[in-house]
Amino acid sequence: MGYRNARRIHVLLMGWLTLLFTATWLPLLRGAMDGPSYAWGGGHFGYQVSGTGIAGDYPYILAKAVIALLFLYFGWRRPGGGFRLALVAWLALMLADTIYNVISSPDSFRFQGDTLGVDISLVLVAPALDALMLLLGAWWALRAPLLPVPPLARTNAILLATAALMLPVQYALLSSGGGQDMNDVIGVLLTISGWALFSAGLGLWQIKGQRPVVLVATT
Repeated sequence: MGYRNARRIHVLLMGWLTLLFTATWLPLLRGAMDGPSYAWGGGHFGYQVSGTGIAGDYPYILAKAVIALLFLYFGWRRPGGGFRLALVAWLALMLADTIYNVISSPDSFRFQGDTLGVDISLVLVAPALDALMLLLGAWWALRAPLLPVPPLARTNAILLATAALMLPVQYALLSSGGGQDMNDVIGVLLTISGWALFSAGLGLWQIKGQRPVVLVATT
C-alpha cells in the first residue's frame, strides 16, 4: 500500500471515528450547557445509561469523551502501531455491540435526536457499516506504511481556535433554549460543527510535495 492510499484510508477511518464520537461529544456539551432540560441516554451490550444535564450517569459520558479525545489525538497525530491496535479493537467492539442490539432489541435500535427531529432505524445500516469499517481498519493497520506527521501549522491553529471560540456561542444558545426550540437546534448544529473542526484541526496535514486531502466527513 502506497502513501497516498494509506493516507486516504487513514482520513476515511478518522472521519468515521469523528462521526461515531459525535454521539458522545453532543451529550457531553449539552449536558453541561443545556442543564436539566436536556435528557440523554445510551448504553452498550444491554447496559443502559441515562440522565438529565450532568445528573445521572454523566460520569459515563465523561469517560467516553476522554476516550474520544484520545482516539482523535493519537489517530491524527500518532497513527502508529499502538493506535492501530486500539483502532481495530474499538471497531471490533462497536461491531459486537451492534450485533448484540440487532439481535436483542431490533425495534428500539435506532438513532434518535429529538431536537433535530431525527429517528432512523439502525438494524440494517449499522452492521453493514461497522463490518466494512472493521475490515478496512484491519487491512490498513496491517498494510499501511508509517505515516510521517508534520507539526501543527497555522491552518491547524486556526481550525482549533475556531472550534474553541464557538463554545461560548454554543453555551449562550443551549443554556437559553427550552430543549427543542430554535436556539437548541442552532446550538446542536454548532456543537456538531465544532467537533468536526476540532478533528480537522488535528488532522489537516500534508507532506511537502503531496497534495492536501479532505479530512472530515460528518453530518
